[in-house]
Amino acid sequence: MKKNKKIFLGIFIAIIFIISLFVYYSNTALTNTLTQLSPQGISQMMGYTIKTKNGKLIVIDGGTVDDTNQLIEQINQNGGKVDAWFLTHAHNDHVGAFTQIVNTTNIEIDAIYVSHNELAWYEKYEPQRAEFTKVFLDTLAMDKIKDKVIEPSINQKFTIDDINIEILGIKNPEFTENPGNEQSMVIKFTTNKNSLLILGDTGEKSSEKLLQTQKDKLKSDIVQMAHHGQAGATKELYEAVKPKICLWPTPDWLWNNDAGEGENTGPWKTFETRNWMEQLQVKENYIAKDGKQSIEI
Repeated sequence: MKKNKKIFLGIFIAIIFIISLFVYYSNTALTNTLTQLSPQGISQMMGYTIKTKNGKLIVIDGGTVDDTNQLIEQINQNGGKVDAWFLTHAHNDHVGAFTQIVNTTNIEIDAIYVSHNELAWYEKYEPQRAEFTKVFLDTLAMDKIKDKVIEPSINQKFTIDDINIEILGIKNPEFTENPGNEQSMVIKFTTNKNSLLILGDTGEKSSEKLLQTQKDKLKSDIVQMAHHGQAGATKELYEAVKPKICLWPTPDWLWNNDAGEGENTGPWKTFETRNWMEQLQVKENYIAKDGKQSIEI
């Protein structure tokens, strides 16, 4: 009898142990993972991916042409297919890799979300970038993807797995100073753990517009620092966001404001923005200069 009790107890403990392992690994697997990509060339760049709990892949921008191979590797490591690609605005340091991938690979993309003006607008207000802008717009019009391109409306909402997505800002053709950056699409991602605000290269005018029209929706746990952390969104906008974590798509020279003669010798305003975040008591900063980094959201 005692022997049977010992056997039964041993089996019971083993079952409990197996169930505990199953629950543990199930819970750790079912997470949403945000990855910040890092510059592969000298230029500033911005690229993020989100791998959802159920294995879907979201890409945000992606970086320059120099960053193409990094992005392809990231996509292939996460299933080889993009379920949703969000493109904030038509600048090479954000969508250069996207144009390269669409034009040179057969990577499957289910949906592309982008808000942009007509080519004539960019030729008038940003002529120095018109050549690349034409390449980008021509890419969006390619037969292989044109039916997958979606221009979202303001406050439009999507759900991908358990991630709720809302478009808080779209193109602003009325802003013709700092024109390309002020066209940045602003996107909020919300999970059951965190909220993430993507600002692209949002500038002063679009910051003011967001504060006027979306102030009650701006508060987010995680914020992507606008315009690579310098001369982008206003202090007032970040105060409304109240982030706990900052994502900096920022190379080392820009982080240090180094134009080649040492720290803080350049014309960029990164130190000003860094000071703002210190005042907001942000404790966690993920900086692209430090390499590719991932966090659970």
